[in-house]
Amino acid sequence: NEYEKYSKMGFKIYERYTDIIEPFSIDECWLDVTGSTVLFGNGEEIAQKIRNDIKKELGITVSIGVSFNKVFAKLGSDMKKPDAVTVISRENFKEKIWPLPIRDMLFVGAKTCDKLKSSGINTIGDLTLCDDSTLKRLLGKNGLDLKRNALGEDNSPVVTPTENDKPKSIGKSVTGAKDFYNNDEVWKAFLSFSEYICDSLKQKNLYAGGVQMHIR
Repeated sequence: NEYEKYSKMGFKIYERYTDIIEPFSIDECWLDVTGSTVLFGNGEEIAQKIRNDIKKELGITVSIGVSFNKVFAKLGSDMKKPDAVTVISRENFKEKIWPLPIRDMLFVGAKTCDKLKSSGINTIGDLTLCDDSTLKRLLGKNGLDLKRNALGEDNSPVVTPTENDKPKSIGKSVTGAKDFYNNDEVWKAFLSFSEYICDSLKQKNLYAGGVQMHIR
């Protein structure tokens, strides 16, 4: 479909700046540009070049987060839409990230959000102040991982997938061009997403053990 076509064209533009690219969803990727700065400038300058290339060549807008780790880069990409570059540095992440609501934290779903809020954890900054024993009781190891991420300690590398890699999950997400006002519109989008995911599962010879849907 058109969405997938533009996603692939965008990927080709990313490859001009780095070959270390990790897809996160059909329209999101992490890029490690550490080795590209001599040629193209710092992270913010590279992000602006990519944003301008996509707007000029594809006629669409993108929002990009630039940071020293993947979690904050993803948060940055969501902070200003639809056409912006947001830089989250080691110096400013507490100011920019910690006041955000806990639901904005990467890997915090609806149930996790409810559990955290029930213990008075309403912002990402609140999460950093919570003691480990409480987080472990609430969420197990995942709670401790979330706290480390909020403290800026995510050190997971950007990993370029190979043809032999088996994905842990297959998903599709999109920011709609307009709001939905009735169930028919929602149902059509749901069917379109389902078709894409089914085709992807077949291509990779996989089957699903569960299905999750997120609306925001």
